[in-house]
Amino acid sequence: AVVSTQSGHYGRGSGCWLTALPLKRFGYSLNKIEFRDALYLRYGWEIPNTPFHCACGERNNVNHTLICKKGGYVSMRHNNIRDLNAELQREVCRDVVTEPALIPLDNEEIVGTNADRAAPDVSSRGLWSTFERTFFDVCVTHPNSPTYDKKDMEQIYKAHEMRKMKKYNNRIIQVEKGTFTPLIYSTNGGWGPQATRYHKRLAEKLSQKRGEDYAAIMCYMRTRIRFSILRSTLIAVRGERGRRQSYTLPVSVTSFNLIPATMDYECF
Repeated sequence: AVVSTQSGHYGRGSGCWLTALPLKRFGYSLNKIEFRDALYLRYGWEIPNTPFHCACGERNNVNHTLICKKGGYVSMRHNNIRDLNAELQREVCRDVVTEPALIPLDNEEIVGTNADRAAPDVSSRGLWSTFERTFFDVCVTHPNSPTYDKKDMEQIYKAHEMRKMKKYNNRIIQVEKGTFTPLIYSTNGGWGPQATRYHKRLAEKLSQKRGEDYAAIMCYMRTRIRFSILRSTLIAVRGERGRRQSYTLPVSVTSFNLIPATMDYECF
């Protein structure tokens, strides 16, 4: 049966992977298992032939695999989107930095994080105005998580944007003298309001620089981001979590000079 929580959680362009040409050089190709799993995800069906229990000990299902941090798949999904945004910004912005360290505080009174090693995901100059430095922090949320039960996408995006703004905005304005933009995406392919505004501005600047069609650039960005999230989601669903239990001595601690107890022809 179709999971009811799926309804209303798909944003504009979330189905672009279905109509994109399978061009491997852009990362648009899926094998037959990945394509089938992607269809199961889209319709909210349980994916067959997956482990009954997760390596963390919890009951395994699609929603759990997309929020479980064991195996590093949540970080991989986040870092992939972070790096893609940095790559896009390098086409039209200057001084693009991944994980820029914020200026340490010196008795300033700020609202939000006061960590000495605080670092948003990306910073660059020239997106909103020529010399202004803008900081960006990425979040890829899973809207079908039980945490968001009975919440629509607008509420989910707003909650994440407010959380990011509360953490970084005041410090960046007061100390860095820059601006902050939270970039919220969903595992179903949607974009939050601030992310949508950001991508429209990025597409506008790319269109002006290259003299190419704005709609084509927006389509490209939606498709690249959708495939990036989709592929990381598919890997998380079937990826290994933790090490398999072994009942033999690992090769890394085995001495190859050991003499077999019984010398026979199978030893040579």
